[in-house]
Amino acid sequence: MGYRSEVAYTIRFSGEDDTKVRQSFYTFLAEAKANPETAGCFLDDEDHFKVVESAWTINFHATDVKWYEGYEDVKMHEALLAMARSWVDDGLDCIGYLFARIGEETNDTEEVWGGNWDSDWLYLKREIVKDW
Repeated sequence: MGYRSEVAYTIRFSGEDDTKVRQSFYTFLAEAKANPETAGCFLDDEDHFKVVESAWTINFHATDVKWYEGYEDVKMHEALLAMARSWVDDGLDCIGYLFARIGEETNDTEEVWGGNWDSDWLYLKREIVKDW
């Protein structure tokens, strides 16, 4: 039991200077893997958390999950997003991130974005599903 959500986020590196983008991506990965607050993300099930090195992208998607602030697994993903946010705040122009959460209640949605992002990466959409 408990309140369930669907959660997704993406952290992406892109820009005109491939060398800068690649170096920034791998520096971000190295720092995230070395940080005790975020390292657990990289141990997560590959069905949910994926690093796509060929696209300089980190993706996470989980359905039917208890996304409570105090939970350790939630804290590590929030810390990874906070790390991306701090890189944006520090002026790195080749990083962007998007976060979306849909809760069980119809009005419970959350979206957070920053940096150099594109709205096509991730967006919320509620659908009517029918059996006819």
